[in-house]
Amino acid sequence: SRKAAGGHSCSTRRATMVFSVLKNLGYSTQKQVVIKSWSLSLLYYSIVAVVLAYVIGFSIVLKKGYQASTSAVGSVAIKVKGISVQDDPGNSSSSSGRALPFKRQVFDATDLTTYDSSGVFIATNLMHTDQARGTCLGTYHSEYCDGPEGEANSCVEGYLSRTGMQTGACKPSSTEAGKHRCEVVGWCPGEPEEDEINPLGNVGNFTLFLRTNVKFPGISDARGRTPEVSNANGTEPTLGWNLFTLNDILKMGAIKYEDIQSTGADIVMNIYFDCDLDMGVDQCGPRIPFEVMRLDTPDSELSAGYNVRYLSPVTTRPLPQPDCTFDEGGDSRTVAKAFGPRIRVQITGRGRRWDLMMLTTTLGAGLALLGVATLVVDLLLLYVLPLRASYTDLKFQVYGAGDEDEMGGGCDGLMAAAPRVREDTLEDAATPLLGGGSRTH
Repeated sequence: SRKAAGGHSCSTRRATMVFSVLKNLGYSTQKQVVIKSWSLSLLYYSIVAVVLAYVIGFSIVLKKGYQASTSAVGSVAIKVKGISVQDDPGNSSSSSGRALPFKRQVFDATDLTTYDSSGVFIATNLMHTDQARGTCLGTYHSEYCDGPEGEANSCVEGYLSRTGMQTGACKPSSTEAGKHRCEVVGWCPGEPEEDEINPLGNVGNFTLFLRTNVKFPGISDARGRTPEVSNANGTEPTLGWNLFTLNDILKMGAIKYEDIQSTGADIVMNIYFDCDLDMGVDQCGPRIPFEVMRLDTPDSELSAGYNVRYLSPVTTRPLPQPDCTFDEGGDSRTVAKAFGPRIRVQITGRGRRWDLMMLTTTLGAGLALLGVATLVVDLLLLYVLPLRASYTDLKFQVYGAGDEDEMGGGCDGLMAAAPRVREDTLEDAATPLLGGGSRTH
């Protein structure tokens, strides 16, 4: 009997909980309260006007919210032309040991440019070393074999140092009085440890022809073709359009040619397209000036600027050099170390065209902002104005479970309850919410 009583008690509690939950369930419906107030009306319609101006004037007209856009995809082909000269002493001495005079050496763009898939390198400072296989003294600081205290020979036979493979001999240098260096076997003479500054002339006036080809995938014209923009057809090299000097490009990034002439620089140039294809492909072009930015750190102590090395094969052996013995019949070469701007070129941008779906999306998102006007006015009435309690009673009304009995008779019950609701509303509205000429109904 206790178990039966306990089970009956649990069932009663569960039934009570279910009834309580059902009793507190509610359905919300809209209730409209009209407030005759010129100040609130002015605030409401002012906010509506601002929202409409934003949607139509800014989002649709100014920002062209009726157009669909896609990213630009393209490539750039670069051609560099120009002539440069450099004062070059050649080898420092002749076979008789007599110093050779300086001479003017002429270079063209082919000598000074290196192309790759992402851009071009242009040499503005060039140092070269004529070499042949043989035996010579090392040229780097680590290949000194006499310390400040005159310690013993530090050269190790077979050790690979910066210049070549050491023979184990420590020999005096004929160009540095009182200094000894390790003898090495390799390409002789070795490159100097310190960079030489011997800038090339006229490189700033080299011209760069930029041939661009850009497409806008995802957008089609009336014939179903993808719009394509190129400056290669129907045009000719024109300064300021598709032809620029190196000085012009550097100025776009506020870079002085004199600052990079000796050490070089790592530079990125972005060609940006923003094309309104509704105006026609002929009206599409890059934004000039281009976006030019220097990537390297000019004041870096470890590695400033930009430089490359390359080999130039030669058929003649270098003139005799101090502290060098060349192999008979050995190979020869010229090592060039070039400093200059490394220009990486990239294409970015977008193409835009009329799209009905984009227009409806922009309109829908903008018109949804009209709810801000109602929100602002309601916040003032509910939480700011002095008679906010009266407006709250007018705006929100709750029918409890007891009221359902009155409305349970269908339309007759609802009509019976309606006069009471209206009467309450009018009674609350007897006191104006805003004072003066404001009233509710």
